[in-house]
Amino acid sequence: TMVHAKNLDDFDKMDRMFRDMGVRDWTVDIPCSEGRLKDNPAFAIPPEEGGRFLEYGFGEGLHGGGTGHACGLHLMSVMADGSCARCAFYANRSVGHSSEGLAECWSRIRPIKLEELSCDCKHIDACRGGCRYRAETLGDPMGKDRYRCILYGKE
Repeated sequence: TMVHAKNLDDFDKMDRMFRDMGVRDWTVDIPCSEGRLKDNPAFAIPPEEGGRFLEYGFGEGLHGGGTGHACGLHLMSVMADGSCARCAFYANRSVGHSSEGLAECWSRIRPIKLEELSCDCKHIDACRGGCRYRAETLGDPMGKDRYRCILYGKE
């Protein structure tokens, strides 16, 4: 579920509904101010407001990492046209096409180690530096994802 300015009042209800239904995994994320969101700023939400919504969701999620690695260690997205990318946010930076084989595309994705990030807080192992794409749109691809910082009470 993507958090945006028009659905903020829905999260408590969604949380109860999904838990009551026995849903085992619910991923919550915040879109980057790119693409269509740039053309529809009424849906955008600043880190100070949106970060707290990242505590919703449960289960293993799509964004799991491994010890010492940033978000997305086990993730690759295949787009509708067959192109592959580190994740859907990176759709315009293809690592190849599924016709080449998923293993070949996967081999082109370089995992990011936490020690490479410009993040300096005690929550780094839990948040894994947040979303690298979002950090990039906020000014530094190896910097802080301010939405995740807000979730952990930083900034």
